[in-house]
Amino acid sequence: MSDAALRPDVFIGNLPSLVKQDQATKKGATTEEIQLAAMAESAGWMIFKEFVGQVKDELDQLNEQAIGQGKTKEEIGENAIVISLVKGVVNKLIFKVEDAKDACAK
Repeated sequence: MSDAALRPDVFIGNLPSLVKQDQATKKGATTEEIQLAAMAESAGWMIFKEFVGQVKDELDQLNEQAIGQGKTKEEIGENAIVISLVKGVVNKLIFKVEDAKDACAK
């Protein structure tokens, strides 16, 4: 029996997340991209994306409701602009993470 204990680096070097991180670094991904890509693979991210999809659907329904309530063209137009801007911001957030995930992919 050997007196030498197993060194932690034997295990750490083989962790899938660290292997992916090393590969992404070799591809030229930034630290930010690597961190966002790791987040994109979590169950929490999937839940968040699903929630964002529901919110976007609700936004689309707002103008349908306004039309059904007989709102003026001006109010409907203003709603459409605001809804479009909000969805653009939300999409930008989602794309930031998804683009980072793509940058780190094999």
